[in-house]
This record gives sequence, structure tokens and C-alpha cells, in this order.
Amino acid sequence: MDSTICLTGGAVFDGERLLERGSVLFSEKGVLEVTEGDQPPRGTVTLDAGGRLIMPGLVDLHSDALEQSIEMRPGVYFDFEFALRNLDRRIASCGITTYCHALSFADNELGLRSPGEVERIIRLVKAFDRSSGAMVRHLVHARYEVGAEEGCRVLTRLLDEGLIDMVSVMDHTPGQGQFTTLGAFVDYYAGAGGDAYEEIVGMAHRKTACREAGWNALSSFARRVAAEGLPFLSHDDDTPEKVGLVKALGATASEFPLSVDAAKRAVKEGMRVFMGAPNLVRGRSSGGHLKAAETVSRGLCHGLLSDYYPECMLQAPFTAMKTLDTSPDYALSLVTSGPGRFIRKGLGTLAPGEKADLLVVDRSEPWARITQSWVGGRMVHYAAPGTGDGQGTPACVTETAKGGQRHERHHPAA
Repeated sequence: MDSTICLTGGAVFDGERLLERGSVLFSEKGVLEVTEGDQPPRGTVTLDAGGRLIMPGLVDLHSDALEQSIEMRPGVYFDFEFALRNLDRRIASCGITTYCHALSFADNELGLRSPGEVERIIRLVKAFDRSSGAMVRHLVHARYEVGAEEGCRVLTRLLDEGLIDMVSVMDHTPGQGQFTTLGAFVDYYAGAGGDAYEEIVGMAHRKTACREAGWNALSSFARRVAAEGLPFLSHDDDTPEKVGLVKALGATASEFPLSVDAAKRAVKEGMRVFMGAPNLVRGRSSGGHLKAAETVSRGLCHGLLSDYYPECMLQAPFTAMKTLDTSPDYALSLVTSGPGRFIRKGLGTLAPGEKADLLVVDRSEPWARITQSWVGGRMVHYAAPGTGDGQGTPACVTETAKGGQRHERHHPAA
């Protein structure tokens, strides 16, 4: 039964503005109305947020966490579906309702980032997203490594099948971008995957050898992405000139720019800038590059992405409010409507007609936590305040009958 629910009794952020007190009326058909105040309409099932924040579900455009969930330790692999199902529950508990799996197509990388393995994972993700078992929305963010000929062939085939939701282009060749030296390249891959030194150096040389031809061939691939009308990002832009190049190719966003000058050029070009939520929460980049805080404080950032740590998405806006004196409207938009509108106008908001993806957030503890996650008007996570996280715990709600009489019942988590 598709009940109409009124979530009330707390502040409401609708994706654009923060109301000190508000109510959200929704059902499995979508958001119906957002109003100021907390007087529930008659004939609705009412849930009291108990003074907690009501806001849209978080939108994560880039996360490598599935790779980490499959390969928990270097060379130690778990069943792909087992890893995906456990990650799905984890994501629901940290408030992400639209989740983009960032999966890399690179001929010269090892392990899960080879084209064949990536294709297997993507087909699994898309099948799982269509199933009744998925708690959150799962999308595919295909990361194309410049010069990856086999990766390009596989990725193009998946584009033809409609299995890709967005594309980014990246260049991990040593000597520029994220890896300014061969030593930095070797240190990163040795730490991330535990591969032998000779294998990593060989991979670096292969990338270098095909880089120029790869960039020359990129324009035709970019046209293919544009023909599909997919969001197109550039990854790890280090200079204004690099931003200008990818803009000319059709990129409309720069994710994880490495310098403030690159971020400024992106904004000047009308591109969006996305930074890492872990970077903001930690106060520094894991690779020693641009601090997310610097872009947020300058108003150069349009959204924050979990990158490798999904739990940071929820904490990032509150960190920005606390440490940067960022306005709540801007800070909260960085994990909701900011990244959401890059996929589709209205995503990451509680606008009438949008899917009912929303959260109740407890901010009473040093670190914020989710007490309710709703996806498509169905509760997928519930944690009783003060009792620790859990799933399937019933939430006490109040139903307002048409005659105005009220009685309590239990609403089980879906």
C-alpha cells in the first residue's frame, strides 16, 4: 500500500534552502510537498523527526569503494556479488541514496582495473540495481584512461548497450597530473596493490608509450560520449591549460583538480568542480594536492564526492560549517543538489514530483549520523536515536485519521 507520509518535527533542507522548522509530504510516487512548520495534514501517516534534520538523500558521483570491497587486502578477492550486497547496505546506512560506482578502463593496469574484470562488475551492478534487493540507486561512472585501446573497445560496447551512466577521462601517466614523478607513481601502486616493483615500472612505461596517441584519439571517443548525452568529467586536472583542453573535448566538470588555478579556470569555463569529501574531512589531500577546503571557502566547489570513503559524504558539510564558517545552504548542497543536478535537474532536492529519497540526520553527537534513510518513499535504514546503528528496527509513527484522531503504530523498515 502506497501510504502518504508526513515527515515532520525538525529543520528541513530541501536541496536549496534550510527551513528552521518544516514538513515533507511524500509517498512511493514521490515528493508531494515541502512546507514550513510541522503541523501534519490530516489523513497522513506522520513521523516525528524529534528535532533532527530532514534533508534529501546524498548523491555520490564517484566512489571506488566497490573495488576495495572486492579486494579487501592486496591479492585477497571476494565474490563480486557478495561485496556489492554488503556495500549496498553500508551505503544506505550512511545516507547515500544515489551512488555512482567509479570503475576504471585501463589496458595497462593490474587486477580489477583490467577491461574484462570491469565489464563483469558493471554488468553485475546494473543487474543488481534493477533487482528488488538493492536498497539504494546504483549507477555506473566509467573512468576511461587515455590510450587504453582495449578499454575503449569494451567501454564503447557497453555504451551501445546503455549500461553506462557517466564518463570521465583520466591520465595517470607519470610525470604530470597526480603523479609528477615516476617515484610517486611507483609508491602509490605499490601501496595500493602490493604489486612487484618491476611490474609497476613496466606499467608506467607502457602508459608513457601510448600517451600521445591516446590524447590524439580522444576527440572521437569524446564525440561518442556526447552522442549519448552522458555527463562527461575530467579527472585530476593539474593546470589551466589541461582544463581548456578537456573543455574543448566536451567535458563539463573537473573532478579532483590538483591546483586552485585549474579549479578557477574550470569555473571560468562554465564547468563544475567536484572535490573529495575525505579531503575536506581530513583537512588535506591524500596525495598532497589541492585542499578541498580551499575551493569550498572560495566558492569554487559545486559538489563533494566520497572518492574512497562513503561515510565522509555525510560528515563533509558539517565539517565545512564548523571549520570554514560555510553557510548551511551551500554546505548541504555540496552533497545533495550540487552533484545531483550534474546527473539530472532536480536530483538531490525535495522538489514536488522528485523521487522521495530523503534522510533524517542526528547532529547531537560529535559526528553526524543517519537515523532514517528513504529511497523511493521506502525506508531502507533505521537506527533508533541513542541505540547505535541498526537495520530493520521499527520506527514509531503516528497516523492522523481523517477525523483528526491520532493513534500510534509501528512502521517497519523496508
